[in-house]
Amino acid sequence: PGIFLIALISTAIIVPLGGLNGFGYFMLNLFLSLVVAESLMHVIGAAIPVYIIGIALGAGIFGMFMLCEGFMVTKDAIPGWWIWAYCIGFHTYSFQWFMYNEFHESQPAILDMYDIPRDLDICKNIVILVSYALILEIVFFGILYKFHTGKR
Repeated sequence: PGIFLIALISTAIIVPLGGLNGFGYFMLNLFLSLVVAESLMHVIGAAIPVYIIGIALGAGIFGMFMLCEGFMVTKDAIPGWWIWAYCIGFHTYSFQWFMYNEFHESQPAILDMYDIPRDLDICKNIVILVSYALILEIVFFGILYKFHTGKR
């Protein structure tokens, strides 16, 4: 409920002020992105015993994914040995969805500039984000069960 409230309030502020398209899609994308980010931090928090190191590791992972999501460096400019970060980073799918939602009707040339398909399947991105959240929560449960319940 807290993440949904954050997504709702943020969307209610950002979409009208920015004149953005699709209130519902924007909120759903933001909500799913926040859920995945929270799930990743659950895994890191359970796996790393030192709080500060966990925060630093999480910030590093999020920073790496943000650099490789396609905004700062487009997909075709990412070196081949580094493209895995583009593919596994949930930021990529969220960014593509935000960009498609905003520009697919009005300015599709912007999508071409960022190597985003003009016929992006939003449902696929939704499934990817939900899958990330579920997989990360299962991993979180596994770590808690194995290392934090006394059953070794």
